[in-house]
Amino acid sequence: MPIPKKAVALTVAVLLTGAAGMSHAQEARNVIVFLGDAGGIPTLNAGGILANDKPQSLFIHSMPYIALSDTSSANQWVTDSGAGMTAIMTGHKTNNSMVSAIPSGPNGAVTPVKTLLEYAEQRGLSTGVMTNMKIWDATPAATYAHVAARKDKDSIFQQMLKPRFGNGVDILIGKGRADAAASFAGRQTTAEKAFADAGYRYGEDPSIVREAGRAAVLRDADFAPIPAVEATIAQLARNPKGYFLMVEWDMHTDDPKKGLRHVKEMDDMIRRVHEIAGKDTLILFTADHSFGLRMGGGKRGAPLAEQYDAEAAKPGVTTASNSVISVEDGHTGEEVLVAATGPGADKVHGFMPNTRLFDILLSAFGWKRDQ
Repeated sequence: MPIPKKAVALTVAVLLTGAAGMSHAQEARNVIVFLGDAGGIPTLNAGGILANDKPQSLFIHSMPYIALSDTSSANQWVTDSGAGMTAIMTGHKTNNSMVSAIPSGPNGAVTPVKTLLEYAEQRGLSTGVMTNMKIWDATPAATYAHVAARKDKDSIFQQMLKPRFGNGVDILIGKGRADAAASFAGRQTTAEKAFADAGYRYGEDPSIVREAGRAAVLRDADFAPIPAVEATIAQLARNPKGYFLMVEWDMHTDDPKKGLRHVKEMDDMIRRVHEIAGKDTLILFTADHSFGLRMGGGKRGAPLAEQYDAEAAKPGVTTASNSVISVEDGHTGEEVLVAATGPGADKVHGFMPNTRLFDILLSAFGWKRDQ
């Protein structure tokens, strides 16, 4: 029996409308990358159970698109944060210790490679970097600086205030206030003056972000993560062109309970940001590398934290020998989780190199790599 022409036309119209909707949904106005430093799958697993006493209890576990990402660097199977974040932010693998730069010749010569944040700055979007580590450390630095050695904090601070594209990162929140003071003193100025001259409101209280279009919050102490990220998004979202935000949270578990507490802190942030950021925002979580933590024991029906503490109280038990959660201190080379939600998240699937994350983030904005 032939299908009526009206039915065919209606079907085609629906398909075209759906295809147009899918195409539109793949373009994000905003992109937020949450980077769990050393937040490998074993750490996420133990962090969720330690916090909630049930498996797969993090908000991250509910994100609809997931993949596994290789983290090796150009010269090592086990990466450091500099090379790991460079791959994510630029689409280029590089040697350990290098930050958004690739080797280009003898004697340690390097060539800068353009970061996603610099693409955003070039196009007039607002940008932000927030971390509970030092603002010049390898992960945040890989969004805006280019150095051969991640410890070169003087060059990193200099590039922070003299960007290659746009006016640089609009909102900076992190630790390293004393480092900034020392670095700028070596150039016969103060951090306060240097940041003010670059157009920033400079201080220690993250709440200043709500009042200033450009703010640098540098501290030497911890801060409440959710109010800080809420203030940052509220400020960045004022730009009608959109924004790019990178939030790093340290999940190194050389101190297991501290590192696993940070898992819960970041997960709570992601949950809150998902509530406030809007449907035009791609939210992506991943890690730069994994870490040598293993959950090797624990019984259901009793809080895992209490079982860990009871084991730790036994004579001769160390972090490495705790039978509940043990740590072989150091980075490890297994794949890490990528989890995403929002426009462009459907490209997150399967096994991938960490460099592919850059292309996923770039395409979410509807941009192409520079030739």
